[in-house]
Amino acid sequence: MDLIASFDDIVPRPWANGAGETTELVSLDESARLTPDRRRWRLSIARLDCPGPFSSLPGLDRIFCPTAEVVLSIDGTLHRAGPGRPVRFSGDADVALTELRESCFAINLMTEREGDHPALTMLPAPAERPRFVLTLEPVEGWGRFTLLELDGSEELPGRLGVIGMS
Repeated sequence: MDLIASFDDIVPRPWANGAGETTELVSLDESARLTPDRRRWRLSIARLDCPGPFSSLPGLDRIFCPTAEVVLSIDGTLHRAGPGRPVRFSGDADVALTELRESCFAINLMTEREGDHPALTMLPAPAERPRFVLTLEPVEGWGRFTLLELDGSEELPGRLGVIGMS
């Protein structure tokens, strides 16, 4: 397994709307180097502390996977999301976090909508062999929110809670 990025090693940046902060694990430009056969993508971890609006990200499709139960308003319709229940939406949509019972993190996978290559997608569990895995908890030498690229037929550590991406 190759280490791509570790949440603990990256300084968070303020959100575009100033309402929170995010830790970018892979930028759109970095993704082009990692997966030249896919549309460009961005992977980040947001810290959610209070309800509020999301920034508009035109041209991107988003998968939002929080580590605790939350409610989003997407173009006026409420959607519940939580661990294992990601929500997909357009970066063009009017989105707000409307309900948050506890501070948590959210995994954000954003892919460019246009392009000839297939988009990277998030798998709730590695049912098929993923190319990348993101650790959800610290275990067996890997910190929480560590992005790893799998080589060949490597076995995942048995207790590693992950989200796979292919």
